[in-house]
Amino acid sequence: MERYDYIAVGCGPYNLGLMALAEKTALQGICFEQRTEMMWHEGMLIEGMTMQTHYLQDLVTLADPTNPASFLNYLSDTGRLQTFITQEQDKIPRTEYNRYLRWVVNQLSTIRFGHYVSDVRVEEEGFVVTVESDGESTQVHTRHLVLGTGAAPFVPDGFEQVIHTSDYLTYRDVLRDRYRVAVVGSGQSAAEVFLDLLRDATDEQRVDWITRSDHFESLEAGKLGDEIFSVDYVDYFHGLPYDARQELLGSFERFRHGVNPETMTSIYETLYHRTAEGEETLADMMTQVEVESISYDWLTHRLKGTRRYTGEVIEKEYDLVVVATGYRPVMQSWIERFPIVWEAEGEWAVRETYEVVMSESLKGKLFTHTNIEHSHGPAATNLGMAVYRNAMMLNEMAGETVYPIRHQKPFTTF
Repeated sequence: MERYDYIAVGCGPYNLGLMALAEKTALQGICFEQRTEMMWHEGMLIEGMTMQTHYLQDLVTLADPTNPASFLNYLSDTGRLQTFITQEQDKIPRTEYNRYLRWVVNQLSTIRFGHYVSDVRVEEEGFVVTVESDGESTQVHTRHLVLGTGAAPFVPDGFEQVIHTSDYLTYRDVLRDRYRVAVVGSGQSAAEVFLDLLRDATDEQRVDWITRSDHFESLEAGKLGDEIFSVDYVDYFHGLPYDARQELLGSFERFRHGVNPETMTSIYETLYHRTAEGEETLADMMTQVEVESISYDWLTHRLKGTRRYTGEVIEKEYDLVVVATGYRPVMQSWIERFPIVWEAEGEWAVRETYEVVMSESLKGKLFTHTNIEHSHGPAATNLGMAVYRNAMMLNEMAGETVYPIRHQKPFTTF
């Protein structure tokens, strides 16, 4: 049986960054991913859309600026460094970020695609992991596990035959052929889909945007506000009681789910230019509408909702509906076998170092990137903060400080 110091389950940006940083350690590890290749949000790689983070918040730079897997090294290796500098932008196109991730994968020999972790069993010296690949089942031993299984698209009950934004590009041509399309939800994904459809809509087509939010809100871009994405704030948040953390999470919508100001500007300019000759707008943009159901019958989607503050009932018909209703953490069934301490239903207790708390003493540790918003706050899904997270995990697994957590102390005192 093969033996490792750690096994990473799932290869998204978080565990990919872990594997890149681990190259400079003595740890022996491997990452198993059930997909056959690296693809990041392939359904939302819309041309012209950018990341919401700075290009230096890549997979490794905040912990190790000299790491070969840095974005700057990618630019140099692919011959794009000079043109990137010339364009004078600090954000990466989403399509290029995906290309960067695939480039990093090609630099590493520790990732196994097409390998599905079907079971994990706790044993005296760590964990026994069962892996399925090409119809065969094998078992490997590891001292530690790192869970990076991400989140799956969530569609509420009562929403029939809708398209989740995660599949948008798969259905874009079909959507463009329909005369009545609605985008339901708020945030960057909804805005990108709405803008993309609006730009190509004919004079006979209609694209509506419906959200329960009080208004269409831009992403908070204030420098001091962004200090919640800092090690100091994560430490502060983690140290709060559970109820206080839950209350605080509701105040971060603009920092996590707002729309890039550039995207908002593009939407407004598109609407303005499309009505410059006096035509009516091709879109109805409705806020404060709680969509309760989307039924499907005879090729027609019937959307029913209520205006939150007036109680007015909204009923509209569409050919297709795209929903930006978020994601839910992916939790494997074998997790239920572990002696985990739960803070609330579906929310496990997680130490400051991202180790899941157990009610019994185990030889190995279970670390997690998944399902940590309740324990570590809004930085849980921030790509830059994931680099610090990986450094902490590697330090814990190595039993020494491999990567010192050097960070600029924020101006705000938490």
